[in-house]
Amino acid sequence: MPELPEVETIVRDLSKSLRSKIFSDVIVHDTFLLRQKADDFIRRTRGRAVDKVTRRGKAIIIHLASSEFLVIQLIMTGQLIAGGQKDKHTRLTFVFSDGSRLLYNDQRRFGQLRVVGKLDEVKHFNILGPEPFSKEFTPALMQEAFRKTIRPIKNVLLDHTFVAGIGNIYACEILFRSRLSPKRQARRLSRTEIKTLHQHIIAVLKEAIAHRGSSMRNYRDGSGQKGRFNERLSVYAREGLPCPRCGKLIQRITQAGRSTFYCGHCQK
Repeated sequence: MPELPEVETIVRDLSKSLRSKIFSDVIVHDTFLLRQKADDFIRRTRGRAVDKVTRRGKAIIIHLASSEFLVIQLIMTGQLIAGGQKDKHTRLTFVFSDGSRLLYNDQRRFGQLRVVGKLDEVKHFNILGPEPFSKEFTPALMQEAFRKTIRPIKNVLLDHTFVAGIGNIYACEILFRSRLSPKRQARRLSRTEIKTLHQHIIAVLKEAIAHRGSSMRNYRDGSGQKGRFNERLSVYAREGLPCPRCGKLIQRITQAGRSTFYCGHCQK
């Protein structure tokens, strides 16, 4: 699943390639992914210029000059490819007035697309916590949130009402760099540990963005290229391999239905 670094990479790519372009046509090959009637979706997109492209959590928001928003949630296998070739997984084709195209591909068809007048029409946005890079996301906020829960710290990092956009890959990597066991109760972390965790949340996400995300399976950037951060992963998907820090074997457990990878020796 594309997480914050992958979505941010796509947003930055699209910000360059789509700025001020005008949607001349929208070809819907599969209506299943639309969260409104196809005619309404097309009507509110066709003829509109792109003002800017932003992100909220794991969602891509294309701001239209009409003051409406084209919201795209990639979910599991969604891809937005500028100038690519249509294939059997292409669900929508956006055509621009200069002849260029933007393809929305989705192998498993879990993605969601809609045009809304206000962002609060997307219910998911109304429950999201702060963005990791925002001024609101501070060690003090983390400490207050941790104090109220008995959940393991890994589960809290995956809770988008706590902080938006962190997924399974980066939660594992953040905890490894912070030397924290994913099984530790969040409320048991000291103030120093919380500060360290906050620093590594920011650092890991920024590093992943710099390497254009992690292409474990389906993820591609806005040009259709793979990300490179998966080459730098320390624990995720490395069960049974030696820890890069101590040499002990990486372990895997299941938490909240997700695989957690960690070093039982380094992460206390």
